[in-house]
Amino acid sequence: MLNDAVGFEKIFIATGYTDLRRGIDGLASTIKFQFDLDPFQKHILFLFCGKRTDRIKGLVWEGDGFLLLYKRLNIGGFSWPRTKEEAMENAICDTIVSVVGSSLTTVAGFLALCTMMLTLGKDIGLVMAKGVFFGLVCVLTLFPALLLALDKYIEKTKHKLLLPKFDKINSFSIKHYKVILIVLLLLMFPAYYGNQNVNVYYKLDKSLPATLPSSIANSELKEKFNIVSPEIVLIDKNISGNELSELTNKLKEVKGVDLVLAPNSITEFGIPTSMLPDDLVEIFENDKYQLIILNSTYEVASDELSTQIDEVNKIVKSYDKRAITAGEGPLTKDLTTIADHDFKMVNYTSIIIIFVIMLIVLKSAGLPIILVSAIEFAIFVNMSIAYYTGVELPFVASIVIGTIQLGATIDYAILMSTKYLEERKKKNKFDAMKETLSKTSTSIIVSAFCFFAATFGVAMYSKIDMIASICNLLARGSIISMLVVILILPSLLLFFDKFIMKTTKNMKEGVLNEKN
Repeated sequence: MLNDAVGFEKIFIATGYTDLRRGIDGLASTIKFQFDLDPFQKHILFLFCGKRTDRIKGLVWEGDGFLLLYKRLNIGGFSWPRTKEEAMENAICDTIVSVVGSSLTTVAGFLALCTMMLTLGKDIGLVMAKGVFFGLVCVLTLFPALLLALDKYIEKTKHKLLLPKFDKINSFSIKHYKVILIVLLLLMFPAYYGNQNVNVYYKLDKSLPATLPSSIANSELKEKFNIVSPEIVLIDKNISGNELSELTNKLKEVKGVDLVLAPNSITEFGIPTSMLPDDLVEIFENDKYQLIILNSTYEVASDELSTQIDEVNKIVKSYDKRAITAGEGPLTKDLTTIADHDFKMVNYTSIIIIFVIMLIVLKSAGLPIILVSAIEFAIFVNMSIAYYTGVELPFVASIVIGTIQLGATIDYAILMSTKYLEERKKKNKFDAMKETLSKTSTSIIVSAFCFFAATFGVAMYSKIDMIASICNLLARGSIISMLVVILILPSLLLFFDKFIMKTTKNMKEGVLNEKN
């Protein structure tokens, strides 16, 4: 009974020495007056240890009376904390692997953003990585100190757990794990397809509110002057007048170009260059380049404009190999190319780094594959929702969401898997999973909803679509990752149990405890 301690909502350990000659009344008095706790609480186990660490007593209120438990070890003794400081030390030692492991994977996921060619990704990655690192330092140093200093106040202000128990859900996950895996396989393809085909826009001003003066001005230019995406060509000044005229005529013939302004555009009307003001001439010429202005009727970041820019570049380069095409359209086209590169680099880098870290921390070759696969599935589901609901995302969101969701929610999976490995050493896989879910589900749910609250609030408040989209995806992703870890990950761990045991250090003996 005391080996498993299953069925208790809380377990209180009386640190230090307790006179085990005390009976029920004496121990109940100790609980009430020495520790300022209510001994008449159901499903609460109070444990006591004497000077000899080979025996302990437990006291439980069962509603109609107290149950007194007594256990004596034949070999060895209990590792009993004698002070609250020692209890905190034990707590840190028990959780440091999962805490540090999850923090390192989160940092790694954010640092993967530094592989982006866009400096925006590097800035986001560095800031978020530093935030997690400093948070880890505070959790391992400042947080334990505050808990010890405010211990009495914490106990006095504790309240009943508001979240319900998830025993039915946990039992369902274990009992029907094969069915859940079948559902996973059925959802995998539509989730992957939606993730790969999500609609993305690259026009930066599209993420800004339409009420901004600049947005209103752009709309007016488009509607009243048909100026959609002007392009600027810089070409060698030494090109002859005949070549420039020939080049201008070819540019006018490009599909979607309705206006071409070049240095010879005014002289075509019979006005000599010598009669033109110097200020006007300097607009089109300097000591190195001549300037040609084109107006395209195609929208920025459209496939039509991309084709048009390629054709313009081909024509211009035939006259001057060093010619330059600039403007919002060419800039956005280059941005699209860079974004595709960044998307691949960030995703591959984050997966590889996180895999290596978990390989080292968990001392398992097989478990990281399962954990990363589970969270990647959650990412696919998250992105596919945008596809199937017809939501268009800014390109930055599609790049960063994968690595941020992976880095921020992989700790749910690490928490569950480390607990499962711990329990699996002592129990068969089903009992180990039952105990794991009972001890980790609440923590995972609380963590996920905290992440949801923080990101969803920003998404609701922000008027910039790029920020709102990223935060919406993160908020939704935290809930999806939580559901995947609680419902699907247990099924994966149970199904691949033998594989995990064989590929995890010091876990091969666990297979002997298998229950079919």
